[in-house]
Amino acid sequence: MMNVNEYINSSGRSVLRYFSPDSLMIDMPFILTKSKMLTRKMPYMLLEKKVAGECIAAIRLVDFYEKGGIIFLDVQELITDRTYTLSWNVEYLGDWWLWSLADFQTLEMIALRKQ
Repeated sequence: MMNVNEYINSSGRSVLRYFSPDSLMIDMPFILTKSKMLTRKMPYMLLEKKVAGECIAAIRLVDFYEKGGIIFLDVQELITDRTYTLSWNVEYLGDWWLWSLADFQTLEMIALRKQ
């Protein structure tokens, strides 16, 4: 179910909400940002699970959109300027994930809690 500002998945959970033309909230466990918010043009750390290992990159969120229950995030790597699209089915309720985004503030808070 989707209205202009929100996506509620088939289990009745609000998983996607637009707050402005430039910000959205994705309530998924692999979004590690303050209040689960993502904002265009802001930097984030990307962790991708690969077949052999993992890849970590500093990225900037260029754009986002939802179509048919899939969220698409267009990102640009800060070091290489390479652009690509991350996507995720917001109907998926499991614990397995292919990528994660975090802001620097949240990563710092996680690190301090582990000390």
